[in-house]
This record gives sequence, structure tokens and C-alpha cells, in this order.
Amino acid sequence: MKRASLIAVLCCNVGCANPSSEPPAQSFEPSEVVAEVEAAVWSFHAADTARDAERVIDLLWSDYTMLVDGARLAYSDVAAGSRAFMSTLELFDTEWSDLQVTPLSRGLAISSFLFRDSIVTKSGALTRAQGPTTFLWERRHGVWKLRFGDADHYPIDP
Repeated sequence: MKRASLIAVLCCNVGCANPSSEPPAQSFEPSEVVAEVEAAVWSFHAADTARDAERVIDLLWSDYTMLVDGARLAYSDVAAGSRAFMSTLELFDTEWSDLQVTPLSRGLAISSFLFRDSIVTKSGALTRAQGPTTFLWERRHGVWKLRFGDADHYPIDP
């Protein structure tokens, strides 16, 4: 699917008529949206690498949904899963590269990046994976949080 078509589909699926709580505007400054969303992405990365499930969850809207490795998850699934997962970890090293932010409006933006994870559990098990992640960010009342996420994990052979 071409990028413009994908953006149109995402916009209409989330809601074309200004879905965020931001006031409607005739125009917006895309570079401001990019800078704000990039900062939010790196806040998410910092929470992940700190193994701080509560900070991760705080970056999600309560109507957040996710498609991860082919499974659809609701906010409650992601919140419970993040807490359970993070509590088992000794180390969570993740490198994110090729970050791109596409502003859709003053209140919506898509971020995408490639990740490469090395995870060590408290029991000593090592898992390494890589893949793409795409997030739909929504700005409500001046705050950027995640509305939708998609991630696919492909194992890296040791």
C-alpha cells in the first residue's frame, strides 16, 4: 500500500474529524509535531530500557490497542503484560534506529523505527529479536500518548 493511502486509511480509522481534543486549526507546523513526537518516542525508549512498566503504561491512552506479532491486544492486556514482563527482566537493552515521524495533523502523527533487542531475564535466559515498530500518537489536551501500536519480533540467532 502506498504511504499516502496508508496515512489516509489510518486517519479515517481513528477518526477524520479532528479525533483529538486539540482545537481545530487551519494549519499546523509539521516540524513542531515532529519534534514533540520524537521527544515522546525517546521517552518511551527510556521507560523501556529502565524496565519501568508504569512509565510505559503512562504513555498510552486508555483506549490504546496494539497488534504485536499477529495478536491484537487492548490497553488492559498491554498494561498487565508490561507489568508482568518487566518484573521478570534483569536487562532490557534495545536499540532503535531509522526513526521517522509523519505528522498527520496537529493532533495525530505516525512514528516508525527499527528495533534490536537483547533481553536477559532474572533467571538468566537471553532473548534477542529485531523488527519494525509503528506507533500512532495522539495529542489530547496538549499531551502526546500512544493510541495504536504495531510491532513484529524476528529472532536473532545467537
